[in-house]
Amino acid sequence: FRRLGLAFVPAVANFILVEVGNGRKVFEMLQHKGIIVRPMDGYGLPQYIRITVGTMRENRKSIKSLKTVLD
Repeated sequence: FRRLGLAFVPAVANFILVEVGNGRKVFEMLQHKGIIVRPMDGYGLPQYIRITVGTMRENRKSIKSLKTVLD
């Protein structure tokens, strides 16, 4: 996320909060690409999504898709 210039909340859990601007919109765009994340607007953080840490392959696909929807 640093390489993408995105703010995030470091965690010791299996997910990361990432600031993406309009979290709900990014959530919907990623869903259309088959990437499931959680929008955080229901928790008062509308600019964030929650991304679960997966396998290396899943993580790479998630990051690639995130880069695509943010460009």
